[in-house]
Parts: sequence; C-alpha cells; structure tokens
Amino acid sequence: MANFFDAYTGKDITSLRVTKGAKFRIGLYGGAPGGVRLNVTTAAEDGNTTTAAAPDPAVKFITEKGEWRFIYEIDSNTIRNHKVRACWNGNDYSSPVVLTMSSASGFGKAEVRQSIVRLARSFVPTAHYLWGTAGNTPGQGDGNPGGGKLSAAKMRAHSLNKTETVREKVLGVCMAVQPVFDGYNTCAGRSGQVNANPDLDAFLKACQQQIDAGQTDQTRWPGAGSGTLFPRKYHFRSNLAGNGAVVWGENCANVRHFDCVGLVNYCYGTHWYKGSFGLDIAAFRNPVQGTVSITNEHDLMDADILLKPNNSHIGMLYQNGQQWCVVQAESTERGLTSNAQFRATEWDRFRMLDAYLKG
Repeated sequence: MANFFDAYTGKDITSLRVTKGAKFRIGLYGGAPGGVRLNVTTAAEDGNTTTAAAPDPAVKFITEKGEWRFIYEIDSNTIRNHKVRACWNGNDYSSPVVLTMSSASGFGKAEVRQSIVRLARSFVPTAHYLWGTAGNTPGQGDGNPGGGKLSAAKMRAHSLNKTETVREKVLGVCMAVQPVFDGYNTCAGRSGQVNANPDLDAFLKACQQQIDAGQTDQTRWPGAGSGTLFPRKYHFRSNLAGNGAVVWGENCANVRHFDCVGLVNYCYGTHWYKGSFGLDIAAFRNPVQGTVSITNEHDLMDADILLKPNNSHIGMLYQNGQQWCVVQAESTERGLTSNAQFRATEWDRFRMLDAYLKG
C-alpha cells in the first residue's frame, strides 16, 4: 500500500487544509506492484474504475523526491472532489486525503502569513533559480501574473559544442533561459549542490548517438551521474559565469524557476486581496505599496519581507521551531533555500499590512 504525506513537513496525512482557488502540493510514498506509479486523482469515489484510472487535469506530477516519494501539484480551481486519491487498476491503493477549502473568511491573518511562507518553502526541494523569472515552468505561462514575467523561463536549444563562444550556442543541455529582463540569463540547475564530475566527452557522445537515432528532444535524453545531471556553461546578467567553466546541473524541464523577488511576488500574489501583484525589490520599501518598516527586534512575524540594505536581494522570514529563518531564492548555483538563520543586522525588514492579504 501507499500513503500521502505533507510536501512541506514530510509527515503522513489523511487531511489537508488548503486555500480556495490556489494551487497546493502533496506527496505520495509508494507505488503499485511491479514498480508502477499510482494514479493520483481528485475523481469522486463513485465506483467508476475508468474514471479513477484516467489522468486528472487538476493534478500535475512535479518530481520524485527520493525513492518512491513523489510530489504533485494540485489546482484547487479544477478539482472534481474534495478528496485526493491514489489509485491502481481503478481502485484506491491508499487512504485518501480529505481537503478542507478555506477562503479569506476562513483564514486568520496569522494563518495567511504562514500560508505564504509555507508555499515558498514547498518550492525549495525542486525549484531552480533563474534571474528575471517569477515561477513559471519553461515554456508555460504558469508563473506569477504580476510584473510581466508570467512566461519568462524557456528551454534553450541544446548545444554539444565545447568551444562555442556565442552566448546562444555555448555548451548546454536541458538548460532554461531568460533572455529579456536585465540581460541574457541561463540556469545553472543548482550546480552548487552537485558533488559529481561525470565524463563530459562520454556524455556528449551519448547525446550525439541519441540525435543520430532520431531522438532530437533533449528532455528525453538520459542524464549523467545519477541520471539527472546535464552539462552547461551559464550566463548571469549577460556575463558568462566562472570564466566559461562547465558545470553539471539538473534538468530544467518541467521545473519552476524563480529569482529572489520573483519568489516573493509569486507567494504574495497568491494571497493578494485583488488583481495581480508584482513589485521590484525597492518598491517593497514604499508604504504606498502597503508595507511598513519594522525595527523592533522582538516583533517578528511569518512572511515579513527581508531586504538587503542595498536592495540587492530579498527573502522572507519564517519561524522554524524556536528559530527564525529565511526562505529565499538564493542563487542559480544553490537554487532556493530555507535553512539560513535570520540575523537582524543583515536585513531591513518590512511587513505587508493585513488589509492587503487574503486566504
């Protein structure tokens, strides 16, 4: 049998409270006999095995987080039933998760702030950092609608040439690009978290063999190392990073991409009182946007907005047990992180007023 777990805490769950009209994530541990992945669905338990076995448009598979631990994203706007089920052969193979939908009237403001940082933290295990993006998966318009970056990340065409110097053609496989906002930018695929050095020539040879065999879709090529690594030279704000050194990063396909302000905008945007939401970093200092400066070191709240004094970076505060920490899109080499301890001397802190937030 299998079981659902909270994508944020990793704890087993049979019920989950989610924000009405928003997307949320859920984990599933286990599969069917023979190594088959279960069908996760919001279809009603009406005895129709065909419906239970069919793909659900409301459910999107995100990634496998460890062996047989799968992460899914579910759109509460399009669910068909207030239960999430894991089915095999049309029958339930796990206890379902009962969903409780809460709107603005069902959430207190403290819970809204917790929901904002909970959403941000749910992206940490899988999302990538790409300058000039706000949460979209490459080639899809599923990013934050405010700020003009709804579809900013795209997949770049592959290049197997180790000596090419033209930025659009330098070595890169399964790499996302954002070429419009503030220069030419490509994703390092969290290369700073990779402790491996695969044989580059052997990998490129294998890619060429895939092409010769007619498989030209780079996202279907097997990766190196553990099967998830792809080589690249990457650009940051039009500059070739690391003097053009080759790094090994994760596949960018089907992965959400954020930069630091894109993450904050995306998470606040899902809890904004009306319309779309998208600010540049400096604008969070402006009280016209609904924020107030907080200087009392004992007055700390989840989702307080943290700005570097020179406006070079932004993150959010959250309480982690007895500690206060920072969730942030850190860098294209590190991706998103949530383990940095908050130090008041390193940040200017602002708080969005309750009146602008909803469940």
